[in-house]
Amino acid sequence: MLKLPLTGWLVAWQPRWAESDPEDGEAPAGSIEVGPWPDENGWSEKFLMTGGCCYREFHGHSKEMQIALMFIAFHTCVVRDGIDPQDAHRAFLNIEEYRKRISFDIDGALQ
Repeated sequence: MLKLPLTGWLVAWQPRWAESDPEDGEAPAGSIEVGPWPDENGWSEKFLMTGGCCYREFHGHSKEMQIALMFIAFHTCVVRDGIDPQDAHRAFLNIEEYRKRISFDIDGALQ
């Protein structure tokens, strides 16, 4: 599990409705990853959608708003684009602030 800071993460996902061709290097529909930002090795390029710190506006907000935006990104992946909530949860566990903000009795939470 990565330990990404609140200002150093990127979520990338392939919506369930996306037509993707894994043989062509695209991520399978319904897949999600959270990794470091900036993406210096191109890990996110196989995905159709991205969110998080890759947007300049994210960095101009308070810490509280950045936390809210993190959860909005989670919600967007799951509700709008059909990513499995447990897959999204496992991916977001790479973000330290996510682990601090979820219920203490959820697997992966920081006490």
